[in-house]
Amino acid sequence: MAMQLINSYQAWWRPQDGKGHFWFTYFDGVRERTIDVNAESFRIILDILRHEKPVYGDHTTAAVTTQTEATGEEEKE
Repeated sequence: MAMQLINSYQAWWRPQDGKGHFWFTYFDGVRERTIDVNAESFRIILDILRHEKPVYGDHTTAAVTTQTEATGEEEKE
């Protein structure tokens, strides 16, 4: 799946197994759940979602970036 503009998100952390996931609502209104991520990835993704705009994401890989794929910039995970 290609990166899409994230309009909003929800973050879900499960302390019992040390993993979490996100629900991304894309600009077109579609809401999708990401794969589970570990604590470090969760922290990085949450930091990007909170402090950067615009943010693009791919729920199938839980990848987020502040750049579109067309720019050739590196993705941030």
